[in-house]
Amino acid sequence: MSQTVGGDRQVRWSQVEEKFFVGNFRGNFVGYIDQTVDGTFRKFDKMSVLRGEASTLESSMAFLNELYFASSGEGDRQ
Repeated sequence: MSQTVGGDRQVRWSQVEEKFFVGNFRGNFVGYIDQTVDGTFRKFDKMSVLRGEASTLESSMAFLNELYFASSGEGDRQ
C-alpha cells in the first residue's frame, strides 16, 4: 500500500509491514505510524519521538505531514 497526500508538498506513505507505515518527502524521512492491537495509531516523528496517538491513520498522516513541514530545515532536500 502506498498513498500520497498533500498538494505541492506530497508526502508518500507506504505500508512496509502489517500495521506499520512510513512517510517520506523527496527521499527525506517524515516519520512512521504503528497500529496497536487495539486499533490505535501511534505516530512518531522523523527523530522517532512518539508524538501521540490517533484513532485514524489519515489523521496520523496529516499530523506528521504538518509537523515535518513546520520543522524541516536546510538539511532536508526540498
